[in-house]
Amino acid sequence: MESKQVLSKLNQARRALDALSQVEIIDEWEFDKELNVWHLHLGITIDYETKHFPQISKWYIVVTSDYPKGSIKVYPDVKDSITVTLYHQANNSKVERNGLWRKGALCLEVNTLSSFQPEPYNVDERLIYHVKRAINWLELAARGQLVTDTELFELPEFTLRNAFGMQFAFSEDTVTFTQWESTDCRYGIAELDVYKRNPSVYYVKCFKSITGNIEHYTQWGKYLSKTSISTPINALWILLKQIPVIHEWQAPETMGDLIDACNSQHTDIMNVLKNVVSKIRDGRRHLLLLGFPVPKTFGGEPEIIFWQALYLPIVSHGRKTANGFRANPQGWWLRDKSEVLTRKTRLDWIISENWNQQEISQRGKINDFILRKKILLVGAGCVGASIAEILVRSGVYSLTIIDSDIFEVGNLSRHVLNVDDIGGLKGLSLCNYLNSLNPHANVEVINNALTIDGELKTNIDLDKYGIIIDCTGENSVLDIIQSNNFKKRHIFASVSVGLGAKRLYITLMNNQTFDFKAFFDLIAPYLQSEGVLYNDYDLPRNGIGCWNPTFPGRSDDVWLAASTATKAIENYIITESEKTISLVYEQRESNGFFEGYMLVDKTEDG
Repeated sequence: MESKQVLSKLNQARRALDALSQVEIIDEWEFDKELNVWHLHLGITIDYETKHFPQISKWYIVVTSDYPKGSIKVYPDVKDSITVTLYHQANNSKVERNGLWRKGALCLEVNTLSSFQPEPYNVDERLIYHVKRAINWLELAARGQLVTDTELFELPEFTLRNAFGMQFAFSEDTVTFTQWESTDCRYGIAELDVYKRNPSVYYVKCFKSITGNIEHYTQWGKYLSKTSISTPINALWILLKQIPVIHEWQAPETMGDLIDACNSQHTDIMNVLKNVVSKIRDGRRHLLLLGFPVPKTFGGEPEIIFWQALYLPIVSHGRKTANGFRANPQGWWLRDKSEVLTRKTRLDWIISENWNQQEISQRGKINDFILRKKILLVGAGCVGASIAEILVRSGVYSLTIIDSDIFEVGNLSRHVLNVDDIGGLKGLSLCNYLNSLNPHANVEVINNALTIDGELKTNIDLDKYGIIIDCTGENSVLDIIQSNNFKKRHIFASVSVGLGAKRLYITLMNNQTFDFKAFFDLIAPYLQSEGVLYNDYDLPRNGIGCWNPTFPGRSDDVWLAASTATKAIENYIITESEKTISLVYEQRESNGFFEGYMLVDKTEDG
């Protein structure tokens, strides 16, 4: 009964196709039990006929059984359709196990028709929407207009099998591209390490020539810079002139494909391998890193090197030689060519990603001015730790934390740290946590309290930092900042929360000297009122500051305060204000609905 209902909907949707003069229905809807999909066989006529595109080609529209919901895919017919792989298309080399269509589904999500409305999801319109887009895809592809120069560049589909669950990471940008352009070395040995918590993730540390000279060193943050294994893992690397592809835009699937793709750019990859493969004759499998320049947009100039890794088979070693040859380099290589690296050898491509700073932070990057500054954060309590996490996740990598406290069990209710950190130094634990958030993070810690001597000299050189953020909520810290003899201007922010984190107090300054009188005058009435309310809480009287584990306040309130404070600091910096600004935010509700932090009081000086 259910299948009849689905078929009725599909037939209703199919009748709309009769209005398309370019479409001919070859076979009506059929159900594939093994794949659990419905498919419609049709022919599409376009106005152009090229090498890869006949005027009339055949296609399969494949839909899931929950139409009009679910997925709709358009696949080429096995015999009478395109056999190459093009841009905005899945790899087209494979045939579905039913033998009817190739797996090169068209990418119809690309906005090839600007006049089209968003995809409809009703019975009458959704199917014809996809067919129209397929027709347009074919017409654009036949004209060579499937991609435009303004589109972001996309790599071919290299990861075809990746049955090993492996991943390879590198860090390349426009600066390192220039460095690679200036070197004549095109192949050699790369030293890799493995990610401590996931040994199937490899990342490159340096590229060496065959003679051992360092050609390029990858600058990682503190977390990845700490070598997790005693001996680096060797991999081979080859820098190509272009992306290795066959059949227009298809990644090589066999060693023969790779040889052909490299030959087309005048690179004899087998001869290169002959020169470097001796470095991995140890009876284990190794990675081969293929680098090539890529642009930011289609049609643009190359501006970055992308490294695509593949997992090589075990090459000849020891007594494994070709018949009739001795166990020496010549014998090993002859066996490699005849048995290991033959044209039919399947390539095991590995997921490869560029972990450079820009790629990671661009999804939620903070202002560039802040990224370029050294930041000092005083206080690793719940508010300070949350602000630090926001900063690091937003691309801030040069951060120093001052805190000498011990992490206690009471901190767990609202701190970013966990049970494993109890009893340890709060600042050090937070530093390690933050460095683990990003491969480029360089967070440092000073496990001392901030102090000042009789000559108004601090125990820490505060002039090193362009931005200083105090999250202790302690007047003594502000007194030290106020008394310090700064040699240059600094941006200073003090962030603290009131009782239950229902209020947020911020002062912002951009100066060489600092005066907090206006800030104290602004918040004094609020602190006085909170001191009275605090008596209603049955808590140990160890203090009322947010740094104290007995301070009442939920984690969501703390996070809200931290995010609000971060935005306030960023906006202050963006506006390049030289005023002293003090702010009071307060949580507000109206008619049972939470409205967030509202600015309720403010002073400006300067």
